Amino acid sequence: MDPSEELIIKDKCRELSLRFGRLQDERRYNDLPKLMTEDGTYTRLGEKLTILDFIEWVGTMPPNKTRHFVTDIDFSEVREASAKGVSYYTLYLYGGETNSPYPLDGPFVVGEYHEKFVKTDEGWKIKSREAQIIFRKPK
Repeated sequence: MDPSEELIIKDKCRELSLRFGRLQDERRYNDLPKLMTEDGTYTRLGEKLTILDFIEWVGTMPPNKTRHFVTDIDFSEVREASAKGVSYYTLYLYGGETNSPYPLDGPFVVGEYHEKFVKTDEGWKIKSREAQIIFRKPK
């Protein structure tokens, strides 16, 4: 593969990964399937969900204010029609009634996203995203 092709693939995948967190923060859950394959999965707390089941689950969450901070992806594989890698994320969450700026008491969780991407007829999509929590704020 030409090095410039590899850079383009990585850029497309990074864009998908970052946009996923942004859409969650904006509570635009119904836009998430556009980023994933039809059979795409999101694994959280060890439970693998279809993207539609994930959307249903996040829809039951309280209307918290969140921000996902995601690092660049460390790609372990980049091919012409697939890629995979790991990024770190930090999630900040506020569930109170105060207006912005919200009080800050450190991150809620810190973890890793293990993602697989595939090239489809509509362009690059997320095939699977697994969120693994590494650090969690004590309850």
